[in-house]
Amino acid sequence: MLRTISLTMALLLGLSIQAQNHVDALRYSQESLWGSARYVAMGGAFGALGANASSTSHNPAGIAVHTNNEFSGSLSFIDIETEASYHSTNSFAKNSIASIPNLNYVSANVFNPEQVGDWSRFNFGIGYNKLEDYNQNIYLNAEQNEHSFSDVILNNAQGTTFDNLNSFSELLAFNTYLIDTIGNISSYYSPIDGLMSKTQSFSSNQSGSKNEFYVSFGTAYQNKLFLGATIGFPTLEYRETTTIRESDFSSEDDALIELDSYEYNTNLYASGSGINLKLGLIYKLDDNIRYGFALHTPTYYELYEEYWSSMSTDFVNEGDRYYSESYLGIFDYRLNTPFKMINSLSFVINKKAIISVDYEYLDYSMANLNSDFYDFGDTNNDIENYYASTANIKLGGELRIHPQLSLRGGYAYYGSPFAGDYNDASKEYLTMGAGLKVNQYFFDMALVNSLSEENLFIYNGAPATSLNSAKSQLLLSAGFKF
Repeated sequence: MLRTISLTMALLLGLSIQAQNHVDALRYSQESLWGSARYVAMGGAFGALGANASSTSHNPAGIAVHTNNEFSGSLSFIDIETEASYHSTNSFAKNSIASIPNLNYVSANVFNPEQVGDWSRFNFGIGYNKLEDYNQNIYLNAEQNEHSFSDVILNNAQGTTFDNLNSFSELLAFNTYLIDTIGNISSYYSPIDGLMSKTQSFSSNQSGSKNEFYVSFGTAYQNKLFLGATIGFPTLEYRETTTIRESDFSSEDDALIELDSYEYNTNLYASGSGINLKLGLIYKLDDNIRYGFALHTPTYYELYEEYWSSMSTDFVNEGDRYYSESYLGIFDYRLNTPFKMINSLSFVINKKAIISVDYEYLDYSMANLNSDFYDFGDTNNDIENYYASTANIKLGGELRIHPQLSLRGGYAYYGSPFAGDYNDASKEYLTMGAGLKVNQYFFDMALVNSLSEENLFIYNGAPATSLNSAKSQLLLSAGFKF
């Protein structure tokens, strides 16, 4: 039962003010593999290397490794294909996204140690990095006679007078005659039920992203110990539209079928901004081995949501069509995301090859929602019960085959945030790329293939929908040093 609730809410946002739930906390806490093309091509295993502008959002000590001023930026092109298996029927949805995932400027100030002492480097950086992309389309369609969303609406309405029905769901069904009173004002019936044969479809269109604007500082001690700090100002925007449709009803006596089809739509828009602090160090154990460590404080977000829903019905009698729309719900609340800890180790071999590994630890059960107008006690208990600590592991390598040309490859595993057997939302990334240096200019390319599997429940009582998502990404970066 807990497993069903955990993902049902993800698709029924906007039903009430309680739409701000544990699913929101998880969505806005998660991050995926984003950065410059060099960073991504090595699987994001850059915590002990530095000298890459994307590292400011991961291990800020990396900014202290720079010895030249630098300006860089990237372009990203993504194709996402999602396969949904529902009632033994497979459906597919695709979408493509182009974006600018990062723009970065680094000011490197290297001084003569004989004049300033052992702390001879003071670097500064500003820019922005994409941390998460929310774009995904999901579609499923099947013929079945086992359950119906109308049953959920009917059961929720029973015992409640029509003037007290939920304005975002049951009241819409009442206004469009998907349910109606029988006998008294708190007893209802529906012209359809889950045992009727029907065609049922569901679609979800999600869009938006989470980006971080930052200011970063770094210094170095004897060119051996590198320290850095980043103040991050993340912003996010998320939109989701879901549609449940049922049509082509049939039963043993089709003459009794009153409804031809109905459709229920929900809409959610969320935006917010926050602040966090990242601290990091990189230490050269010798000329070939480097250790990195970074600590990310929780991000404090202030979030704003708008949500609304609508329902339409089309009855068999020609002209009997009804439509009802909810009012616009607006809500402000706050979110504290989990902290993150990163340990990194890299090996530089004859200045021609690099092998690097990052280990990230975070605990999603530590996320917390709060508001001046609503008690999130139950929601925060859900967060503690549904989510757990997890680890992200990143591996990467680089081989310089020519003084100006390098080849790269990597692998990243992002652990599932769910506790126990509620769900498996882990992700895997396979990456490869190349880099070209021409004088003070550099050009990098990365190819990313990521795979994820998870179960989705479109409403309480519906069986699990198996989702398999494959993402292909081309990332291009360019910059110059001066």
